[in-house]
Amino acid sequence: MIRINLMAPGTQVASRGWCRHLVVPPEQRAALCGLAMLVATVAGVGTWWWSIDRERRAVEAQLAAAQADIARLQGVARLAEQATAGQRALEARLALVVRLRAAQQAPVALLESIGRSLTDGLWLTELEQTGATVQLDGRAMVFASLTDFIDRLQASGAFTRAINILETSTETASGVSVVRFVIRGEVSALAPLETAEPGVPGSRGGS
Repeated sequence: MIRINLMAPGTQVASRGWCRHLVVPPEQRAALCGLAMLVATVAGVGTWWWSIDRERRAVEAQLAAAQADIARLQGVARLAEQATAGQRALEARLALVVRLRAAQQAPVALLESIGRSLTDGLWLTELEQTGATVQLDGRAMVFASLTDFIDRLQASGAFTRAINILETSTETASGVSVVRFVIRGEVSALAPLETAEPGVPGSRGGS
């Protein structure tokens, strides 16, 4: 067999030298594979660490936002508690005012009924209340004025039971003979009366 080399002299040798640089010697192939695996591992770990760090930053941002929301909600809750406490205090005051008004209305109504029932020639010197029992002391020019006064009190509806005459007597006041009387009756629940001024119907005093 005859071979003819058409390449210029020295070309084949140079080409073989270049290929020699590209081919890894067998004794270095294991080290090169290890290096490639190390680079791949480092790249993978770096990517994983970057991903974990990004997730950590996202979680920290969410945690900060949640803490801000919690602080805002705590402030709102405190305001709501303060508003609720204020509302309860106002409701308690309103209920107290209503009770006071109700307690005041009954004695005022009783005094009005007694005042409207007074007859000519009769006046009261003392009014004493103990619970639902009211005792009236007074003077009358004639006994008929007393009986008319009792009839009017019973007709007013302020007293739940018949009015009893506890005591009657005759005495002289300024040279005039008058009838001194003490009557007692029961009315609806009332608040205690504390005023005591003589000569005024519905008050305690003496002449």
